[in-house]
This record gives sequence, C-alpha cells and structure tokens, in this order.
Amino acid sequence: MGISSVIRAIRRGHIPPVGEVPEPFLDFLASMASFRGKFQKLTSQERIIATFRHKEPDRVPVSPILCAGARQISGITFPDYALDAKKAARVFLDGFELVGGDVIILMLDLSVEAADFGQSVKYPENSTPMPDYTNPVLKHHDDYRRIKPVLLSNATRMKEFVKLCRIVVDEVGFRSIVSGFVFGPLGVLAMMRGAENLFKDCRLYPDKVKAACGVITESLVEFVLAQCEAGVSVIAIDTLFASRSGLPKELWEELEGPFAKEISRAVKSMGRIVAIHNCGDSPYFDAQIRSVEPALINFSDLPDDCSSRLELKRRYGDHIILMGHIPTPLLVYGSPKDVIEECRRHIDDLAPGGGYILSPGCEYPPNASLVNAFALIHAAKTYGRK
Repeated sequence: MGISSVIRAIRRGHIPPVGEVPEPFLDFLASMASFRGKFQKLTSQERIIATFRHKEPDRVPVSPILCAGARQISGITFPDYALDAKKAARVFLDGFELVGGDVIILMLDLSVEAADFGQSVKYPENSTPMPDYTNPVLKHHDDYRRIKPVLLSNATRMKEFVKLCRIVVDEVGFRSIVSGFVFGPLGVLAMMRGAENLFKDCRLYPDKVKAACGVITESLVEFVLAQCEAGVSVIAIDTLFASRSGLPKELWEELEGPFAKEISRAVKSMGRIVAIHNCGDSPYFDAQIRSVEPALINFSDLPDDCSSRLELKRRYGDHIILMGHIPTPLLVYGSPKDVIEECRRHIDDLAPGGGYILSPGCEYPPNASLVNAFALIHAAKTYGRK
C-alpha cells in the first residue's frame, strides 16, 4: 500500500493493517499516535502501531488470547469450535466483544495441520482436540519418507481455518489487529509421531526428519499465504521446540530453522508481520531471531540467555516486540487480585519505552473462568498508562 492510499484511508477514519503501511510512514503514524496518546484514548490500531515502532502508546496493549476459552459465552462445543469456521468465528468475536483486547490471535489447536496430513484426531466434547497416538501416521522412522505435500484445496481443516480468518477480519475491520497462526514443521511431525519419538529421531535420523520438514513446509507456505490473502495483519509461527523443553539449540537451528525462515519469507512477501509463539521452557530467542527475523515474540518463559525480565528488556526490548508472559496456571488458580498484581509487575519491567503487549504466555486456559481475563484487561487499563 502506497502512502497516498494510507492517507486516503486515514481521512476516512481508518488506519490500514500494520503490515501494509510503508515503514517511513509507519514511523510517522507511531510518533503521532504516541503524542496523541498523552491526551486522548487511542484506537487499538493506533496503540499497536505505536508499540510496534517502540513508541509508548496511551497505555500498554493487551490480549487475553482467549481462543477456546470464549466458547463459554455462547456454549459452543470444542468439536464445533475446531471444525466449523462460522462457530469458531463466533467464539473469537464473542471474546473480543465481551472481554476485549487489542490483538486477536486465531489459534484453534495444534492438530490442525497434522489432521490434513492424515493424522487421526480425537475431538472430545469438553477438551482440546488431540492426535490419536494409538494410530500415528508415522509409526517408524522410515515413514518420514512417505510424507507428501498436501494441497490446500484438499486440506479440510486448514481451509476451514482460512475461512475463519476471513470471517473474523471482515467482522472486526479496523477495530483490532487480527493474527493468523501456523504450527512449524517439527510441531506438525510431533503430532504425527509423538514428541518423544520425534526427539529420538532428530538425533538418530536427522536427515529423514529434515527431509520431512521440507515436504511439510511446502504445504505450510501455501497455508500462510492463504491466511494473508484472507486479510490477517500478522502470522504467528509456533516454534515450540526451539526451547529447552524441545531440542538443543544447534539441532533446532539445523532441522527447523531453515524452514521457519522459508515460512517467514512467504509471510513478509505479502507485506504482513511475522511473529513467533513459543510457550516452551527457556526459549531460544537468539536462534529464533536468526532464523525467522520476527517482529514479535509471544513467550511463556524467560529466554535461556536472560535471568530476569529486566535483562530480557535490555537484551531484546529495543528490536523485538515482547508479548507475554503472565503464567497460565495463575489464570486458573489465582484470584483476580493476584493476576492484577502480577500484570502490574510485568508492566513495570517490560513496558517502559514501548514495545510490550501484556498477555498470557500461551492461550487462556479453555475451561477456566473468564474472570481473570477481565482482570488482565483491567490491569492494562489501570496500570499500563503513561
């Protein structure tokens, strides 16, 4: 989008999706929003633009990452949420309208892509879908060679997810930022092989695993391009195994890093923003940044090279948008007061100078009461101001 198009959109009262605005003009908009935020309430779009350019907005942006948790509002079942784009859209829109937030992250479950590669999936009535590990697609390390790319036109769950993106973007318009989502190729393989077996194979048969990652990435690139065409501003790439709860750093960079980079380049070719979602223990920020070059990292645990939030802010806060990392167990078992106090500490450490979005470290626990989602929003509005 050219500057003249941006100006016309602003005159109509709209700010275009962040990824479509030329960088020099984005800096101008961010500075303008940061200045105006000293005196007036900003829109979510303005708040995010200021944050993405490391300017301080009127207050800290916030996302409860409600996802399946918002099913409670309309009583939609897990299977319907997972398999029906219209019902899933109702869930995300209910959460946005009732609870609020500045960023909507469209995550369903981690078996979406694997299901389209032929993995049998269980769809419990009251729990997140999961692979049927009694019937894995990859029963033996030689099976990696049998994986073939899946065309999006034949991929039932991925097509339904793209439809979800389109519905939510159309309904939300310019009121919020909408992010798509994709599980990285190692994650997809883990859904079809089981994480323990995959980790062994990564060490014993790395060439087979790497070849399978390449095949899967062909389909994942088509998947993210379709999400971009559906109108999302951001794509979050889940690189779960780039952490101490996954693979050693060098091994992750060898096996998944090149393919995460390929997905990232596809997203950027569409003028969209690349984010990372990693809820693993001690994630490897440095390795993920080298491979993916993201603008944002949504994280649960401190990275392996930081011992505190203040060190994290000093090391990465001037060039990466930090999003997180309120513990999800606290959202289940803590009181609203506990949650608000924890949010306040995170804001104090990570918000100065901009570049921080308050959120859980992973999706909101889907069967937990929504009261702490409201507490999260309250904390941003109360303690996240300049």
